[in-house]
Amino acid sequence: MQSNPFNNLPEINKIEAINILSRPISEVKPLADYYKAVFHLAKFPCEESEMALLEFIKYDSEKLEYKIAKRKAIEVLAFFDCKKAIPIIADFLENDDDYLVEIAIWSLGKLKCNDINIINIICSILYKKCNNKRVAIQTLTNLGVRKEIDKIRTLLTDNQSSNGVKGASLAALIKLCGEEDKLSNLKDFLRLSNQNDRHCAVQDIINAGNLSVLPDLIKAPISPSFKLNAIDSLWINEVVFWKNINLFNCIDSVIIDDPTKIDTLEVDNYNNDLIFLIEQLFHTDFNRCYHSVKQLLKFPSDKVLYYLNNNWDRAKSDYGAIYFFITVYKLLLDQKLYDEFILDKVDFILSDNWPNYMKFKSSAIEILGYLNETKFYNNINQLSDERHTPYWKNRYTALLVLQKKKIHIKKDFAKLFMNDSHRFVRLKAKEIVS
Repeated sequence: MQSNPFNNLPEINKIEAINILSRPISEVKPLADYYKAVFHLAKFPCEESEMALLEFIKYDSEKLEYKIAKRKAIEVLAFFDCKKAIPIIADFLENDDDYLVEIAIWSLGKLKCNDINIINIICSILYKKCNNKRVAIQTLTNLGVRKEIDKIRTLLTDNQSSNGVKGASLAALIKLCGEEDKLSNLKDFLRLSNQNDRHCAVQDIINAGNLSVLPDLIKAPISPSFKLNAIDSLWINEVVFWKNINLFNCIDSVIIDDPTKIDTLEVDNYNNDLIFLIEQLFHTDFNRCYHSVKQLLKFPSDKVLYYLNNNWDRAKSDYGAIYFFITVYKLLLDQKLYDEFILDKVDFILSDNWPNYMKFKSSAIEILGYLNETKFYNNINQLSDERHTPYWKNRYTALLVLQKKKIHIKKDFAKLFMNDSHRFVRLKAKEIVS
C-alpha cells in the first residue's frame, strides 16, 4: 500500500482495530472510528486482519462514515491480495453507491480476478449510463481482457465521453492492441486545461506501459509527485538507458524541477503584477504556479525576495505554497541573491513538522547541501537511513547533492546508499562510486 503522508490518525494496534470493526454501529462513537480501525489494520496483513475486514464489509448502513470505511476496507483487502474476497467484492458491482462500485471494480483488477462471470459484469458497465466507465476500462486493461475492444474504441470517439474515459480508452488500445500510434494522442492529454484531466493522463500513461512518453511527461505542468510515480511504475529494470532515454536525466530533472523547463499552458484572467504573481503561488493548479514563477523571474530579484518574505508566514501553513516558495528561493540563490533567513526556512521544512513524503523536502535538502555543507555532511547518515528518510526521492536527492561536490570523499558517502531498498537510489550511488 502506498505510504500516506498524512498518517496522523491516533495509533491503535491490531487487536484494538479488530475489536472496533466487530462492534455494531450502535456501539461505535464516533462512527469515524470504523475508518480509523480499517486504516490502521492495513498495517497488519495477516489472515486475522483479512477475516475482520471480510466480516465488516458484509454488513451495510446508510451512514456516510460507515460507507467510507467500507470502501477503504475493500481497498485494503485488495492490497492484501486476499483472493477469497473476490466473490464478496463482486456482489457490490451492481450497488447503487457509485463510489462503492468504483472501488469494487478497481479492487477486482488489483486482485487479478479471472472469474468470467464477474468479468462480464464489469464489461456490462461500459454499456450503462454511469460514472464508472473509466475504472472499468482500466480494470479490463489491467486484466488483459480484449473482448470489449470495439466498445472501448467507440467510447474513445463518443462526444459524450469524458476526457478520463477517452484517456483510459487510449491506454487500453495501446496496451491490449499494440496501437502505439495512439501515444501521441495520450501525450496531448498532458496538456488539457483541467489539472485533474492531466493527472488522469499520467495514470493512463502508466497503464499504457510505454516508456517513450517520459520526455513529454517530465515537462508537463503537474506535480513532480505524479511524474516520479510514473517513472517508478514504468522503469522496472535496473538499467540506466532505454533507447535514447536516460533514467538519471529524467529523475534529476523532476527533482530539480526548473520551472523554465516546464511546458506551461496559457492561463486566463492573468496579469503580471508582482503581488498577483506571488498570490498565484498559493493556487492549487500547478500550471498557474509554474507559469507565475516564470513571470517572477522577469522582475528585479530583490523585489521578488521582498514579497516572498512578506508572505512566508502565510505560506508556512500551505504545503503547496511552501513548495513553490522554496522553488523561487532556489532560483534566487542561482542568481546569487541570498535570503539571510533561508537556512531557518530549510530547518522548518526538514523538521518533523512535516512528513518525509512532502514534495518540498527534497528542495530543502538541495539548498542545505548548497549553503551549509558541514550540516549536510553531518546529516548524511540520517539522509541515507531509510528509517529516518523513508521516501526514496529524498535519499536520491542527497546523492544528487553529493554528485555535484568536487570532493573525493563523496564516494565514501555514496557507499552508504549502495544497499538501499530502492533501485533508483542504488543505481545513483553506484554511478557516484564508480
